[in-house]
Amino acid sequence: MYSFDSLPVATTLGSRDLTLSEDLVNAWLRLFPEDRDDGRMGGRMPAGMVAVVAMRAYADVVAPRPPGNVHGAQRFEIVERPRVGERLVTAVAIRDKEVKRDRRWVHLATDTIGEDGTPRFRGRMTILWAA
Repeated sequence: MYSFDSLPVATTLGSRDLTLSEDLVNAWLRLFPEDRDDGRMGGRMPAGMVAVVAMRAYADVVAPRPPGNVHGAQRFEIVERPRVGERLVTAVAIRDKEVKRDRRWVHLATDTIGEDGTPRFRGRMTILWAA
């Protein structure tokens, strides 16, 4: 299990593949139907789904981890929205960690590339680490 002390700073922990299937996009659109109607999809992933891709990679790569971690913040930079059906690879790295006011904070980076090797989006997450 990853503990705060065992998390290696400035290290990529691993990566995960995810195919942006129609089923996955349709599941999103059932929750957020307005994303289908905004006229901007054009066969591309809805912008809000970047969090789904990044969190799935985080959950798979940073495991096992202690129960009780709290997702504190996240932000994304979209370079290009992936096409529906595209295979994505998301790398998860520990950018930094710190203790502030007796709380353990972990700062993660996710970088997602498309099947052609070009960047699709980047994410930064801050996690309040439980142990």
